[in-house]
Amino acid sequence: MQNVSHHTNRSAEETDLSRRAAEWFALLLDDDATANDRADFRTWLESDPAHVKAYAELERLWLGSSALPEVAPPPSPTRRRVIKAGGAAVIIGTVGLGSISYLNSSRGDYRTAVGETTRITLPDGSVAELSTATAISVDFTASRRAVQLHEGEAYFTVSADAQRPFTVVAGALETTALGTQFSVAIHDNAISVAVAEHSVRVTSPFEKQDVFEGQSILFADNRLSMPTETDVGSQLSWRDGKLVFISTPFEHAVASLAKWRRGKIIVMDKALARRPVSIIVDIRRAGKILETLENGLPIRIDTYSPWLTLIYPR
Repeated sequence: MQNVSHHTNRSAEETDLSRRAAEWFALLLDDDATANDRADFRTWLESDPAHVKAYAELERLWLGSSALPEVAPPPSPTRRRVIKAGGAAVIIGTVGLGSISYLNSSRGDYRTAVGETTRITLPDGSVAELSTATAISVDFTASRRAVQLHEGEAYFTVSADAQRPFTVVAGALETTALGTQFSVAIHDNAISVAVAEHSVRVTSPFEKQDVFEGQSILFADNRLSMPTETDVGSQLSWRDGKLVFISTPFEHAVASLAKWRRGKIIVMDKALARRPVSIIVDIRRAGKILETLENGLPIRIDTYSPWLTLIYPR
């Protein structure tokens, strides 16, 4: 499945960049950082605009303000001005006017905050269960039932109505119920659909696939994967107030957990990131997620602000 592999590779590259930016961040906060360290950092920073953006994101989170703006794409590294502040932080100039994306939940008829879930009965009697940081809009007419998923994940239990198809639109992807129960989730660079009962038809601008009970599918880089057998119960365990990970790479578990709390979590060691873990986390105690991880796993957690956490092996 070329598209899934390409998506996985791109996600790995972005994770590696975040990890490298965090390594520089931690080093420069250390009182033992040398002039050579700062010179090497400047070289790394100016070598690629993506480095500037990755590091600037960490600084916004370290400063801890939800009102701090996002970084606009930099015009060129040579025009960057890097301001050194006491060997601790490097504040990046040239910023846009947007707010941090995971704090922006103004869209939609129904929405949840970070760490919140809710259950909504739709006008036709269908039920939508919204996961953390999720927003949907509803457009029901005499001939169709349409739900727009703006962000996050929603699980649908669909009431039968042969005259009005029930469709969930997420980006360029449309999922039409051929049965009753399924979820649609928007990730950073992909959209996934998982079916708990009966089947759905997933349609992209270029192809379509029927996905059956116990299967999931991924849409990334404008391509659909083939449906794959999935432990849908574990994947959708958030509906029961917990997240279940069975032999899951640690960084994948952390990425899922991070959606339930504000801020960014970075696993700093590649071997630790790949290590499979089996854990169950109570999402009703979202504020204790980091404590749960540290008590149950051989890791050390460094928290720089409520918005930025780095995880190391212990």
